[in-house]
Amino acid sequence: MTVNDTAPDDRTSGDEQPQEQHDFSDLDATIALFAGIENEEERQHLIYSVALWVIPLGDIKIRAYKNALIAAKAVKPADFNDAIREARASLSDQARAEAADLLDGLPDAPSAPYYTNASGLHVNGHFGPVHLANFVPTITEEVTRYTGAETQKLFTLSVTSSVNGAEGTVQVAKAGLKSARDWAYDAIGGRGIIYPSSRDEAHVVAAAQYLSLGAVQERTTYAFTGWTEIDDRKVFLTHTGALGTDGMDESTAVDLGTDKLNRYALPVPDQAQAVAAVRASLALLDLGPDKVMAPHLCATYRAVLPIQPETTVWTFGGTGAFKSHVAALFAQHFGPELTVRGFPTGWQSTANAMEGIAFQLANVLMVVDDYVPQAAATKTDLAKLNEKVERLVRGAANSAGRSRMRVDGTVRPELYPRAQVLCTGEDVPAGQSLQARTSLVEIVRGDVTGERLTAAQKTADEGVYAQAMAGYVHWLAARYEDVEDWPAQLRAELAEGRDAIAKEAGGHSRAPEAVAGLLLGLRWFLRYAIQIEAITKEERDQIYKRCRAALLDSSAVQAAETRSLSAEAIYLNSIRTALTSGRAYLADLNSDGVPPRSEATRWGWAQDDMERLSARGEKIGWVSGTDVFLDPGAAYTTAVAQADRMRTPLQTSRARVHKALYAADLLPSADPGHLTTKVSAGGSRPRVLHLKAEALTRWP
Repeated sequence: MTVNDTAPDDRTSGDEQPQEQHDFSDLDATIALFAGIENEEERQHLIYSVALWVIPLGDIKIRAYKNALIAAKAVKPADFNDAIREARASLSDQARAEAADLLDGLPDAPSAPYYTNASGLHVNGHFGPVHLANFVPTITEEVTRYTGAETQKLFTLSVTSSVNGAEGTVQVAKAGLKSARDWAYDAIGGRGIIYPSSRDEAHVVAAAQYLSLGAVQERTTYAFTGWTEIDDRKVFLTHTGALGTDGMDESTAVDLGTDKLNRYALPVPDQAQAVAAVRASLALLDLGPDKVMAPHLCATYRAVLPIQPETTVWTFGGTGAFKSHVAALFAQHFGPELTVRGFPTGWQSTANAMEGIAFQLANVLMVVDDYVPQAAATKTDLAKLNEKVERLVRGAANSAGRSRMRVDGTVRPELYPRAQVLCTGEDVPAGQSLQARTSLVEIVRGDVTGERLTAAQKTADEGVYAQAMAGYVHWLAARYEDVEDWPAQLRAELAEGRDAIAKEAGGHSRAPEAVAGLLLGLRWFLRYAIQIEAITKEERDQIYKRCRAALLDSSAVQAAETRSLSAEAIYLNSIRTALTSGRAYLADLNSDGVPPRSEATRWGWAQDDMERLSARGEKIGWVSGTDVFLDPGAAYTTAVAQADRMRTPLQTSRARVHKALYAADLLPSADPGHLTTKVSAGGSRPRVLHLKAEALTRWP
């Protein structure tokens, strides 16, 4: 076979027959055909011939041939894309011509089940033609949409009214295709009529399929960001396209569903800008104190690594501290339009919506802005807000979502947060367990100045930070393809870092892994910066040392604060407050009356103007010297009520609270097999919790 077997100007248009199609199944031989061509017209003709041959084989084959021909430098991407577009149009024209030929002569002697005329759509029934609708429906496009969890089919329908020629298009999912009245109304409004008959909607759907045979364009889209595999190649998806070792493939369609979500759009990497962009990104460390900037910077670089994040970064502080604006600077590493007004979700969204978005936004930074529990109008509103926090933070830390059932009884794929979540607010999430799953970052007014912030925002809006991230991702793509099971190696590096951090960081057992995960992201970005010579080794060491010290210091502070939210701490603090606020008192162990006068007011007794002492509230136990003996039931009931008033609910059972006190070495004389002990008090020997007085005054 030679290139000149068919003349270059034999391409078809309209209702002409297409040129003879050759067999290009031998890919190597096809590539070799381009080697001897010097005439540009002949080269374009050969590309078009290959396009005609490969289109019927589907998108996977098209992409394989495209990648192979481009890699061999036989064709340019733009030339191949143009040829595919032109060949599709030619094949579609041919298919429409064939469909028109099938309908010739109707309705007098119809040979097809469905046909159209000036009055609309008809079906050939057993007793003659039946008028189905006053419009003509066709399916113009079939979209295969990958969500990261499952594959969806979407159909684009064109509806043309036979009344006034009005046209409209509508896209429906597979399940909605059967509801013809709904999509006809959406396309052309109330003027579209389906006339009542047996199985009328089913006939309209079938007619749309029949009239579109051979003319439906197939298209593949992706509805998530982050790493995936396309044609055996590791690529990183954003709305711009697929970024891999060969650069940005803008022909890969990524549609996240909303304008704000589609703002996650990395630019085409530009080597000329790479060094300046990386230095600008690292310079954000100097925007404010290391304790504020280091966690944000590390989380941004950690987000793109292909393993699940270990922690949620939670930035909190009073209004006017610029916490949302700081978060936006790091979000803009993934798209210049992700400003404070461009965040795709917030706490006003439903829990299900937030969960779904956090799944879509894999391997990017997802900002959830403005957690203000004080603004909740009612307890119900506050409970709903905290439920969202619970689902998002716990789901991100545990890589777990809610399982759901389909109508047919099968289990839907689990949607768990895959983004590196960054939350901002005026307060922190309630509860020791949730706080242990976050990296708390406090920012106060003055940490970040308006002058520095404005300069950084200008840099972000110009796409400099996004260019730094694009270059970083491009570099990582090569690691992903070249290193065998790179994610497993990342997990091993994370484990090694966690074990090292555990020797220095105290607090909750999750803290070392959270710090190690953030430092993992920083190390990989610094490796990239060194390789492109954006920084020196001395600068790298200094940046890493600063960030590591800041993260360890923050972890130590958070450990102390988290301890105050433990069950035993809430219990003791509630008892202490109840005693000082007049809602409970302790009696003297020996007399069951007033404790020694010097200590009485400390244990819930009030002194009047005559220096007489009287008990306040409910008796919850006894005191003797430096020992306190609490009635287990009365003290627990008082603690629960007081904790609710203080908006730090004690939601742990009485038995678990007592075990927590024992585990903290706060019950010095617990009997074997019991956490309580017996004492003589008030003429009886009740079982009590024995604590030292200092536990109620100084612990934790």
